[in-house]
Amino acid sequence: MHDNLKRRMQTGKPIRILSLDGGGMRGIIPATFLEALEHLSGQSIPDLFDVVVGTSTGAILSAGLTVAGEDGKAKYNATDFVKLYQGMGTTIFHKDKCLLEILEGITRPSYDPSGYEHLLDDYFADAKLSDALCEVAVPSIELEHMRMHIFSRNRAAGDEKHDFYIKDIIRAATAAPAYFPAKKLSNVAGQACGTFVDAGVSSNNPGVMALAEAKALVGDCQCIFVSLGTGTISEPISSLQAKKWGDVEWISHIFDLQGDAQSSYTEEAVITFLEHNKDNMYHRFQIDLHTMPYKLDDTKAEHIENLRQAAKAMVKQQAQPIKALTDILMDEEVL
Repeated sequence: MHDNLKRRMQTGKPIRILSLDGGGMRGIIPATFLEALEHLSGQSIPDLFDVVVGTSTGAILSAGLTVAGEDGKAKYNATDFVKLYQGMGTTIFHKDKCLLEILEGITRPSYDPSGYEHLLDDYFADAKLSDALCEVAVPSIELEHMRMHIFSRNRAAGDEKHDFYIKDIIRAATAAPAYFPAKKLSNVAGQACGTFVDAGVSSNNPGVMALAEAKALVGDCQCIFVSLGTGTISEPISSLQAKKWGDVEWISHIFDLQGDAQSSYTEEAVITFLEHNKDNMYHRFQIDLHTMPYKLDDTKAEHIENLRQAAKAMVKQQAQPIKALTDILMDEEVL
């Protein structure tokens, strides 16, 4: 258990949990929300939260924001990741021009990951999961045994065989099928540990995983649970449409459809689990993007700016509850 979490447990303070949805380039939405929290508090995300869990693009934020710099403090802030989404989308989602576009995503992944992997190396170098500044968990699906795997700082700190480089965890956690090739991983000791893909195909909203991780760490205790979405965009699908769809049509819709459906159920489940303690708090921040149905790999600058402005509008509209939440996270308001 991280020392900061131990101190909170010893003083009887509630455990602060952050859950971050997947959503590709729409990750600029939760990044904008976290930017507001940092500005209001003057603190970094690992100072404001004790347990951080993220799926897919949420893994970029959860793992990336908890990496330590040379001074022992957070190396990056949320604004750094807003800028990443604004400026590096075409590096992440880079097409191999020698391939026929009609075959991309059908006979092989749509994107060449080499530029993305160089970007991750530039940002995170040899940063290890075990050195994260708070408890972090990142889900990814391991293919050989067809199981969900959780990369956990707590496990990594206890045994080197569970420790991985942050850049490799993020690459594995964002290997969305049909978009990127699966990622073969080795731990920091060089031992091969399997082949992994994005967990967003089954757990785009990792709220239940975040609760499970917190419970494994501290058992039953009071908690403040903050869940950040990347926008709901799925449009209704008529039965007439669905009857006519084949592989190509379903591939283009399945991530958004499954993501929205799973997220809505997870939200209900988390609320139900938290109800046993009247002092628990749950905050879910989400925005409706039906007027901006951008795909997770949409890197157009105009569209990214539209997402950014929609997120800023939500933050402005929710200014009062966000300020109240920030005070609670900073322990400046008694629950």
